[in-house]
Amino acid sequence: MMPARRTFVTQLLRYYHRGESRRAPQSALPTADQVDLLCDIGLGPIAFRVYGDEFRQSNPAIFSVLKSADLTTRAIYGQLEGALVELLARLQDSSVIPILLKGISTSHQFYAPPHLRVMSDIDILVGSSQVDLVMTELTNLGYEIEDGQWINYHAFGHHHLPAARHPVTGVTIEVHTGLFGSAELYSSETAFQSDNIAEQTTEADYRGIRVARFTPEFQFIFTVSKWSVDDDWAINLTGINDAIHILRNHESDFDWLTMSGLLSGNSHLVPIITALMQYLEQASIHTMTAQFRDALAGTDQHLGNRTMKLLTWLLHRFPFNAGSRVYGGYARWRAHALWLHLSKPDCRDSKIPIAILQAALRSARYGRYNPIVVVPFRLKTSLYRIRRKYRTLRVSA
Repeated sequence: MMPARRTFVTQLLRYYHRGESRRAPQSALPTADQVDLLCDIGLGPIAFRVYGDEFRQSNPAIFSVLKSADLTTRAIYGQLEGALVELLARLQDSSVIPILLKGISTSHQFYAPPHLRVMSDIDILVGSSQVDLVMTELTNLGYEIEDGQWINYHAFGHHHLPAARHPVTGVTIEVHTGLFGSAELYSSETAFQSDNIAEQTTEADYRGIRVARFTPEFQFIFTVSKWSVDDDWAINLTGINDAIHILRNHESDFDWLTMSGLLSGNSHLVPIITALMQYLEQASIHTMTAQFRDALAGTDQHLGNRTMKLLTWLLHRFPFNAGSRVYGGYARWRAHALWLHLSKPDCRDSKIPIAILQAALRSARYGRYNPIVVVPFRLKTSLYRIRRKYRTLRVSA
């Protein structure tokens, strides 16, 4: 029997996706600190939708926080949507049909209203031969390119161009030519090469303008892949929520031959999807279909019980925040490093100690959060401040 997973994050997602009554016996309104965390991880507007009426009566201060988060994201989405429509109209005149990626795609497909999907920029995918035209159109629309040497980005292994930011609206648009950078985990996987991407793309409509989107099967695979390697994996709930939306809208009519092929060709992803799907069941957010179980079981990748328990524990402790706390960057990095090591195709229960050691060594080399680097720097800064204050006191004396 699987253990039940209950956190204030899983509770919110369960109410949101399953439409359960907020007044269930085990429920409790989130605290002020938990509401702040929900806003920080991109779930503020959803929390407002689920808990807003109750907080309006019981705690006006928290209600104001959630309402502010909802109004802010509503305004940001309006700007992003207007900017995308403006760009799409220009590109349509040039016969360029971009593929919408991530939030700007899923918000329009699955979220009602769409601003419930928090995002900070617009991501589109175009062919390498279309880059010059797209970047020129962005410049003509008043966008400023962060790096004037963008034309060399693809040669350097980048999978997207430098961000284009509009100085008036603040809207940022990222133009991608691939889905993963050359150094990223999934960059060499067959599923994410240009030929397969083209096969997994369908035409769609965005506010009356022709665009392209991924098929449901490929969109799910890409969404989970991108989330699993994200540096902010430990706090990236928007990627998880996108995956849940795709499952709830399309899992029953997935093309299972296509899905099996994508899973078989992406051995790193099978443990991650298996752990995520099992966790969502334990949290009563989504129940996996028999077809999906068969598709995962049909791969060559089979997880040991201890490895699975550790992967779901990492999910419970970090993205779903069982501790109701804000983890520091170094703790998040170590957890993510272990997550990636445990999902390797050759990882077995017997290799868990080695995976933990490898994750520790990898995180120890990561300078930005490495205490070996951070602690001396902070001590040096503190000493400098003490010396400066001492000199000031001597001068004033």
